Amino acid sequence: MAVCAKCKKDITSTTITALDQKWHPECFTCSECKEELRGKTFFQGKDGQPLCDKDYKKLEAARCEACKQPVVGEIVSALGGKWHPKCFVCTECKKSFKDGSFSVNEGKPYCKKDYEKKFLGGKKKPEKCKGCKDKIETQWVEAMGHTWHPGCFACKGCKLPLQAGSFYKKDDKPYCEKCINN
Repeated sequence: MAVCAKCKKDITSTTITALDQKWHPECFTCSECKEELRGKTFFQGKDGQPLCDKDYKKLEAARCEACKQPVVGEIVSALGGKWHPKCFVCTECKKSFKDGSFSVNEGKPYCKKDYEKKFLGGKKKPEKCKGCKDKIETQWVEAMGHTWHPGCFACKGCKLPLQAGSFYKKDDKPYCEKCINN
């Protein structure tokens, strides 16, 4: 015989099975407001007890980073928070990220076009470093007609990193002042 999860008494008639437990119909209630949940939408609270839709949203649902309303159902997890899909949009143009890719500046998401316009002076972010051939993610140096990771734009003699405006060019290779004179 089943025992009710709430009152701990034997269930001798109608049984509700929910949250991996058995309940008397009158005992299957929201643990917060005590509203009967039979035939209604309910959620499992963090303590394992049932909650009605209203109390779940009030007490336990994640809050959208943009609109601060409860996020129930489809959730976008990004930038350390939860978002409604309709709220996770480019900070500038307010359009959603169709392909799922976005760039971040000061914790805010941007589409590729607006990120390049706002933070790269309209230039497209370079794809690969001339030195190591790896993908360029954030910072780079433009010198000698190419883009480089800051650490990859280095003197061919001593291998120390160079500044884009203070280097010497010999045989299409960059050198520091010390190495160019040797």
